[in-house]
This record gives sequence, C-alpha cells and structure tokens, in this order.
Amino acid sequence: MASIVIAEDDRDIAELLKTVLSNAGHAVRTAPDGAAALDLIVHDSPDLVILDHHMPGMSGLEVADRLRAEASTHDIPVIMLSAATPAAARQLCDVTISKPVRPKHLLEAATELLEAREAHPGTAAQLADVPRLLAVSDFLTRPAQAAGLDAFAQQLAVLTGVPTAAITLMLNDSAVVAGSYGLPKWVREAGGVPAEWSPDAIVVAEDVPVLIGDSRVSDEYADTPLFAVSGVRSYASVPLHSPEGHVVGTLCVMDEAPGTCTEETVQILHSQRSAALGLLSPVGPAPADA
Repeated sequence: MASIVIAEDDRDIAELLKTVLSNAGHAVRTAPDGAAALDLIVHDSPDLVILDHHMPGMSGLEVADRLRAEASTHDIPVIMLSAATPAAARQLCDVTISKPVRPKHLLEAATELLEAREAHPGTAAQLADVPRLLAVSDFLTRPAQAAGLDAFAQQLAVLTGVPTAAITLMLNDSAVVAGSYGLPKWVREAGGVPAEWSPDAIVVAEDVPVLIGDSRVSDEYADTPLFAVSGVRSYASVPLHSPEGHVVGTLCVMDEAPGTCTEETVQILHSQRSAALGLLSPVGPAPADA
C-alpha cells in the first residue's frame, strides 16, 4: 500500500481517481487546490503526488516546481493531469497524462512509478548528491569536442559489435548524451533522456555495471520507456568516475536484438573508460581505471 495525494479542483474527478486508487489498495487523500495539496504533502510525505494542472490560485506546475525545489520533497514521483500539458511539466513531472483521464491509464502509471521507487529507494537521493553533481557540472563546462566523442562512440560500437553506443553524463533528473553513435534521432535532438528512463541511473547511483541480455524477460526493465518505446532488447553500461572518485556518467551500448550484449561487452566498456574521460576533459589527463 502506498500513500498518495491528489490535487484536483473538480470534485467528481477527484472522487473518481480516489476510488480507482483506493480500490487498488492505496491510501489516498485529495486536495481542492495547489496550496492545500502542498500542506498535505508536507504533512503526509506521500509516496506519489498526482496534480491537475489548471487549479485556482496555484497551478499544478507551480506545485511541482515547489516540490522539486525542496530537498524533503524533491524525490517524490509526480504525475500531472492536463488537457494541454505545459512544456515545462516534462522537466518537473515524472509522467504527464492528458485529460480526459482514463482510470486504467492512471493506475498503470502510478503502479509503475511506485514499483520503481520501491525497487530503488535510494537512487534519486544518490543522483542528487551535491558533490557528485558539481563533478558532473565540471565536465559539462569543459571544452570537450562533440565530434570527437561521437567518433569515439562509433569506435566503441565497432569494438563491442553492438550497433548503438553513447557516452553520458548523469544529472539528478536526466542522462545527458555527450557523444553517441546510432541513437534514435529524437534522443539526439533532445540531448538525452529522463533519468528514470534508463538503467544508467542505477549504474551511476549504485556504481555498478548493468548488463541486460533481453529486456523482454527482465521484470525490472521490460516496461521502462527506453526499452518499451525504443525497442531496445540488449544493453550494457559501466560507470565513469571523476578524478575525485564521483560517478559522473556512463559508457553504454545497446541493440534492438537480444543477446548482443554479454560479459565480454562489459569488459570492453571497462577498458575504454580512460579514453572516454580523456575526451570529456581534454584540458587535463584522464584518471586511470581502478
């Protein structure tokens, strides 16, 4: 059972959503506006928040912005409901759902977010670690050459025999693509993906490699957007460390075919970490791999 707060000014819709989620076993409280929702959230520390966007006084977007600005509420998963979702909502909310809301769709989204939170309860806090983020920022502000990183990613694809490769830098809420080869156009144009979309969030938060032979038989990753939307079946990723030892990003490869990524793939990725860091920080020497 999870604790959920719903902010919705339409009483009938609020009661419908409460009934759907309560029938699924969750403890649900509702608020008629943004200010009341903030009071409930601070008091209850819920596992999930569901926000209507257009509410009197304070919009759902303003509530989400305040939640992300406070350390005590920063990591609470947020779903936004709106007939016209504002662009900024995708930066502040984990999921956006168009109105009119289908109860089944809402329940599926809520279940996925709650299961992810339960499976990796410390991931968000570890990604938000300030010294780690400062180290990531240091790499982002260095004069690395995108063309060189893209060429390195192409070489990585050749070395591993896997058609798609990327060098990422992991912020608290997104995986930024520093260099890539074979990634879908929409990922390249966006510059990356939300952190929760990718196993790289686990790689960075837990400082461990991830190897997925076939996402369709993985209970943990099968429904995550990277696999469900992009059709990726095979995946391997290893952490990249700053000279001070902070995990700042990853080297990763992926394929739409199952079984392409193996233990040997992971070893090849490990062997290429120093070269990748040298390209990310051309103003100084790359640290030696552990």
